[in-house]
Amino acid sequence: MKQTRTYLNHDLITKNKKKASLQFKFGIGMLIFYSFDFWAIHDGELEKYYIPLVIALMMPAFYLIWCSRKNSSEIALAEKYDTAFCKDKNGYVTAFEMAQVLDKKYFDIFVELERLFRCGYFVNCTLQQGRNPCVIIYEAQMNDGQSVGFMQVICKKCGASNRIRANSRGKCEYCGSVISTVNLKNP
Repeated sequence: MKQTRTYLNHDLITKNKKKASLQFKFGIGMLIFYSFDFWAIHDGELEKYYIPLVIALMMPAFYLIWCSRKNSSEIALAEKYDTAFCKDKNGYVTAFEMAQVLDKKYFDIFVELERLFRCGYFVNCTLQQGRNPCVIIYEAQMNDGQSVGFMQVICKKCGASNRIRANSRGKCEYCGSVISTVNLKNP
């Protein structure tokens, strides 16, 4: 099985998927139930003045279906942002990097991220707003239960400190030379 990184709160996502499924099923069930009233009105078993009442009784069903779609779209959005976080190499995911990966406008990203972070969809990362908005990543959970973090590495060529993912290679942010955390121990 391929190991994949993730920053998603899987407990919350599982709970919200079940919730969305139940909302959808109950909403559809209510719509089907009240649609029989429309048939009864059509067949003349009920008077036409019951139509507003039947429509009013259907409103909670429409609301449940809308809530189901909203929960499902939030989960899908969190999963898209997770892919952007997992592609990061230095532990700081800027809005510009996310805009490129997700093909979204720069200023829309942090509005969505703020809502998703407030709802608790992500773990082991934080949303930093202000002058240099970004998502700071700590450790990714692997599907085998291990975690993969970041390490500070000193460039041997220029002496600059760089932050890269453990057990990986990258380039120095300052001089461009190859740096590596392979065979180094994480403090």
